[in-house]
Amino acid sequence: MMHRNKTHPYRDIRSRFSRRFSVILSAILVAVIAFSYLPALSSGLIASDDTSASDNKTSASDTSDTAQAVSGQDSTATTTDPYSVDGSSKGVGQQVLELPSLDQVQCASYYCYDRTTGEVLISKEENKKIYPASMTKIMTLALAMEYLEPDEVITVSKTAMDATTPNSTMMGLVAGEQIEANELYFGLMLPSGNDAANVLAEEIAKHYNASKGALPTTTPKPTPPTDPNTPLTEDPNTFSLIGQFAYIANMKIQALGLTNSHFVNPNGLQNENHYTTAKELAMMFDYALNFEDFCRVISTPTHFFKADNKHSFDGWKVVKNTNNLLTDPWILGEDCHCAQVFGGKTGTTKTAGTGMTLLTINENGHEIITTVCGIPYDLADHQTVYVAAVVRQANIVCWENDPVHQVDGNVVDNRGYNAPDGQGPSGERSNITVSGQDHPEDTEPSAPSETAQTEPAATSSAPIEQKEEKKSLFEEHPVMVIILVVLAVIVVTVLVITCISISKTRRRRRKMGIRKINF
Repeated sequence: MMHRNKTHPYRDIRSRFSRRFSVILSAILVAVIAFSYLPALSSGLIASDDTSASDNKTSASDTSDTAQAVSGQDSTATTTDPYSVDGSSKGVGQQVLELPSLDQVQCASYYCYDRTTGEVLISKEENKKIYPASMTKIMTLALAMEYLEPDEVITVSKTAMDATTPNSTMMGLVAGEQIEANELYFGLMLPSGNDAANVLAEEIAKHYNASKGALPTTTPKPTPPTDPNTPLTEDPNTFSLIGQFAYIANMKIQALGLTNSHFVNPNGLQNENHYTTAKELAMMFDYALNFEDFCRVISTPTHFFKADNKHSFDGWKVVKNTNNLLTDPWILGEDCHCAQVFGGKTGTTKTAGTGMTLLTINENGHEIITTVCGIPYDLADHQTVYVAAVVRQANIVCWENDPVHQVDGNVVDNRGYNAPDGQGPSGERSNITVSGQDHPEDTEPSAPSETAQTEPAATSSAPIEQKEEKKSLFEEHPVMVIILVVLAVIVVTVLVITCISISKTRRRRRKMGIRKINF
């Protein structure tokens, strides 16, 4: 009699179902693990080492691939280090300029005077009447040096501020401000402050009255000016303090033997009775150069103002000298034999035009005063190059007159500075380069591509010190790693149990002679 299988058919069904359930559960767990890796993949923590050329189609979302595409590199190339680029200079910098000739310089007059020998080097219409504009402040500062002490504190008056005009150049004073005369000197000459000029003028008049007595009741008659229609100095009894300053300035002009000059204010604002000539303005500058502190001020490129009762912190304003030749003297050219642009004063108004008076030192040691006046106002942006052209020619003539080397260095070596005593140049100069500009010996820049794009240099096999060591995934995200490990253990355990169960079932079937029934 045939032996019958006593195993219930539904038991085999349940066995297959449990196996399939285990496989499905394993697949779900594998999917969970895969999705757990997605944040790491999107943030670039896990990167594939196998990159094919076809990946270029999808590289738009990847920053590194985009950079490789822009540089023309193959996407299969290893990632280049960002510090391996060729950082050497390709010639960026100030270009050499060509100054105009003297015939091309448009101005009313100029006068170049060798202060060392007393010779006139070059000149044009030096006795022509001109308006000095802010070059008037040369005389204002010279008189301040004569009558004031640099550390005395001066109170800014309302009358001084009211005498300024809107839209004119200012130092930035306010009525009631208590400020040292030293600061007013720099505020007068560097930004060409008309407010500083008025304050100093009033203080000069006070000191004159205190030291030399009240001004006379009648004005001493000066040497008659060239123009017979020009009025003489007004009666000082009608003067304000600023008017009295003008009287003092005119007395100084007469004392210097100047006959074609007359001042009515300390700042040079336009007035028909405020005039001089290029030659006489140079003589006023020559007088002012006798004051050591005057020379210190005009040679200063910038200045920081100290705190006072109206400004609570040091450095409340930084002013720059309007004389561009002071900061960029190289424009004169290396072959003009000028060893130093010492300093000076600019002046500009719509009527007067623009100009400059300055001192330069020749390679032969001679001191040269140059005054350029009356450059048309609509050519005010030509001021620096026009003045430089005149200064250049004056220095060439001076050198030709006495070609003996006396002063070392060029105009840049001897450029002026402004610093507290003891904090100036040390006299030593080092060759300083920015770190990172010296390239490793094993790094060479790659040749330009056919599309004229410059490729980054080849990456050195040696490690670069600036590059930080990358952290492992566990160090960056320990919690995520632990979760992934636990899930992996569960998946492995389920798979092992499933395999054991399937194996037992198959053995049991073989023993009982039961064939697989497909439903």
